[in-house]
Amino acid sequence: MKTVLVVGASRGLGLEFVRQYAAAGWRVLAGLRHPASTDLPAAITTHAIDVCNLASIDAVAEALQHELDHLVISAGALGVKNLGFETPDPEDFDRVMRTNVLGTIALIEQLAPRMAAGGTIAVLSSRMGSIGDADSPFALLYRCSKAAVNMVVKCAASAYADSGLRIVALYPGWVRTEMGGPDAPLLPPESVTGMRRVIDDADAFPSGGFFSYRGDPLPW
Repeated sequence: MKTVLVVGASRGLGLEFVRQYAAAGWRVLAGLRHPASTDLPAAITTHAIDVCNLASIDAVAEALQHELDHLVISAGALGVKNLGFETPDPEDFDRVMRTNVLGTIALIEQLAPRMAAGGTIAVLSSRMGSIGDADSPFALLYRCSKAAVNMVVKCAASAYADSGLRIVALYPGWVRTEMGGPDAPLLPPESVTGMRRVIDDADAFPSGGFFSYRGDPLPW
């Protein structure tokens, strides 16, 4: 049985990943900040992971009883959605950057040794993190954090290339979640189905790439 760990599984896209992998017969591990407050099926193993608490990541790496075929990093913070070019609130800056960037680095470093041969780490990024596509200062802090996440993915892909570990950045589209808002045109099942296709096809979507849920390569 293949095993996947989804980090940020309490809601939105992370929860949809959990549902789809469970329906497909995978062994599903769900990383949540507050496992006791969730109502996931009993067959799904929960782990307490707060990506801003590096000790919780270390603890999960030590506690894993199965190698991971896939690791999906869905946890993220949006921050204030400013309209213009404005200096972020320092506390908001620290929270968003610790969640989106530091947490991703720590998850990859600590869990890479627990990945199965040929395993894949998929990091949910955003088209708003594309420097090549940037045409607005809207949500500047979030944009900067996701641009940094893309650099993390690119560097990690290089760092682990000799091990055979594959690491990709994924853009889920504009999805109707708490973060995406009610006007988003895309529903979570469609987005996650598309991202799973990308995750499963290592030949078409190689390590170090940045791809949309449709499989389109995106500019860094």
